[in-house]
Amino acid sequence: MIIETITASPYLTGAVTAAVLLTGVWIVSLLISDASIIDMFWGGGYAAIATTTMLMADNLSPLGIATGLAVIAWGLRLWLHLFTRWRREGEEDYRYQKMRAYHGDKFWWRSFFTVFTFQGLLMWLVSMPFMAAFYFGGDAALPGLTIVFLLVAMGGLYMEASADIQLTKFRALKDKPPVLDTGWWKYTRHPNYFGDAVFWWGIYGAVVAATPEAIWTIFAPIIMNYLLVNVSGAAMLERSLKKKPGYEAYMARTNRFIPKIF
Repeated sequence: MIIETITASPYLTGAVTAAVLLTGVWIVSLLISDASIIDMFWGGGYAAIATTTMLMADNLSPLGIATGLAVIAWGLRLWLHLFTRWRREGEEDYRYQKMRAYHGDKFWWRSFFTVFTFQGLLMWLVSMPFMAAFYFGGDAALPGLTIVFLLVAMGGLYMEASADIQLTKFRALKDKPPVLDTGWWKYTRHPNYFGDAVFWWGIYGAVVAATPEAIWTIFAPIIMNYLLVNVSGAAMLERSLKKKPGYEAYMARTNRFIPKIF
């Protein structure tokens, strides 16, 4: 009965998946005293939601399969990238260290709400377009415009992944210039975040092109876009980066988010 209730709606399936996963990650964070493991599950959580939604869906259409597989690829790639970074750094990220110091002995339970539950809610909201693909179904064949948007999403994923690789290689250099301004980083100061945003706008476009009823989920890519530009992405990163030698000059000649082609 419980399983039937959960699988009755892809939205409920996604919500339960996020809740169970993030609760488990929170428990692990308490055991190892490291809340920053949440970062890698920002990607892994989407992959988990897409996987469970696909496995439990009654209305499994080509649209649902295509968008679900795209999200799984995006999520697993980001999970692996952030897991590698977490292993390399070997300690809790400074953001969570500050939160831990601020909340003191109460951090262990407050982190469940302020870190894990909050990110789980955001994850569920951003997942709405591809969950809608399972709810509304779609035609037996993908519309041409849906295919175009899926290609846009894959282009965004490629840009995000290749920009992360360029940054990782740059950080590994012993004698490196003060600022990475080659490759994708020549055109925008945050090509990985821009590629991320393009991916989610592509997923939204692909779903709406096939099922216009899902147009109401436009808040999902808007939320992701806002987070990337104004919250946990570019804005937060540049508060520390602009103190580095040469970064202000880099800021003056390079767009913050949208690539400057000409």
